[in-house]
Amino acid sequence: MSERVHEQQLTAPAGSTVADLSKAPLPTPATLRKRMSLPLQVVRFFVFNARIMRMVLKGHSQDH
Repeated sequence: MSERVHEQQLTAPAGSTVADLSKAPLPTPATLRKRMSLPLQVVRFFVFNARIMRMVLKGHSQDH
């Protein structure tokens, strides 16, 4: 019986796991344009990959 009581304490009431996003800020039109800009995304992709490659090469250096 104590196991059943323990299970009841761990379950959440119906609907409590749904996040209320009604008050979340919406992106501005400028932010949406940046997110959809293919040239900007390509540049960001290469910058990110260069940073990752720099970390990898730094980790493989002989100067520990």
